[in-house]
Amino acid sequence: MNDTPVAERRVRLAPAPESTREARRILREALELAGRERWLSDAELALSEIVTNAVLHAHTEIDVHVKVTHVAARVEVRDFNPAMPVARNYGEEALTGRGMALVAAVTQASGVERVGESGKVVWFCVGDEEGESTADLTVDDLLAAWDDDGWDDAVASSGDVVDVVLRDMPVRLWLAAREHHDAIVRDLGYYVARHQGLDLDLAGTDRARSTISESLVELLDREFACSDLRIFPVVGRDAAVVPDDVDLELGVAADSAPLFSTMQDVLDIAEDLAARGLLLVQPALPEVVAVRDWACEQVIAQISGAPSAPWPGTARAHFETEVRERQGESVEWDEEAVTGAGCPAVAVDSANRIVAANDELARLVGWDVDELVGRRVVTLVPPRFREAHVAGFTRFLSTGERKVLGQSLQLPLFTRDGREVDVTLRIETAAGDSGVLFIATMEPGG
Repeated sequence: MNDTPVAERRVRLAPAPESTREARRILREALELAGRERWLSDAELALSEIVTNAVLHAHTEIDVHVKVTHVAARVEVRDFNPAMPVARNYGEEALTGRGMALVAAVTQASGVERVGESGKVVWFCVGDEEGESTADLTVDDLLAAWDDDGWDDAVASSGDVVDVVLRDMPVRLWLAAREHHDAIVRDLGYYVARHQGLDLDLAGTDRARSTISESLVELLDREFACSDLRIFPVVGRDAAVVPDDVDLELGVAADSAPLFSTMQDVLDIAEDLAARGLLLVQPALPEVVAVRDWACEQVIAQISGAPSAPWPGTARAHFETEVRERQGESVEWDEEAVTGAGCPAVAVDSANRIVAANDELARLVGWDVDELVGRRVVTLVPPRFREAHVAGFTRFLSTGERKVLGQSLQLPLFTRDGREVDVTLRIETAAGDSGVLFIATMEPGG
């Protein structure tokens, strides 16, 4: 390739949302000056994705360098956070996690390079030179276009390392929590950029949560061949694909306890903003907050020399009644869909709370209707299935994934006296101006 530049632009940008627009402006200037506007569409798409990721995840200043030659344009985006990008392998409907594949798909070449210990450069090339066709490549093929050496870096260790074990880590619950964390931190990054006075260590939060999440992903891939983490089994369907729990071993820096405390504090602030309706994402279900707090507190305690304590599980009474709803959210709907169903039926809101039930359901499970309304629907889920239920519900709230909606599912209900009753259940949604309801009708018998 002829490296003689026809046009060149450089700019340093703040870690703010408006920086994406400014980056596109200098790209457009350079391509127009070189008479290469035909490359603009793909280049703008790739640059927007990379700069947005830098704003949301690097939390440092951003240097953009555009160099245009006769046959190609090379665009480099440097930030000053040494943590490398991570391939997420999320589901098809996830709101995040496919940016690197997108960049690889629309460019001739792309990659990421370390800059010593002071950051990284993400780059791509577009132009008229013939490159490998991406039309028939899979997502994994596209991700392979990136130099993934060291992508799964966790908390950097500059000294002593402490071995930590998260015993009985609930796999499905944590992976669903991971998607929620990504979504809520993304929203929080936008919120912080637009509001003065919030001094939050988002980079430290990312480093701490990546330590846990990427170690779990590596373990699942290595020990269980679960490289496709888009699989979140529904109860009774392919339930053996992903293990229920694992003992997750981590090596963390001896001085990294404050990062995990920071993660808790930052995510608590984000959850409060979400509950007040100030972020796009829904607040987390109580089990998601609990597993996050347990993991962080285990790391902090074990760094101080305490023994490991296992995840206590979700079969705890307070999870049946603890509700954190999003303020101002309501749904206009016709309760006749439940009360007049002619079979056991229940309606559940986005806080996982029962908002309506009928007499047929109450008789089936041994509760009064008035006692059921206001409790969380996990009350009706057998304890051994609750983590899978919460994981699936969380994924719907985070990504919109709706695999179980409209399907006939054979599941057990948990009765007040501790028995299980098999039912064939079907879930539909009722949406209003704000919020969504889940209406489940069921027939006894599997």
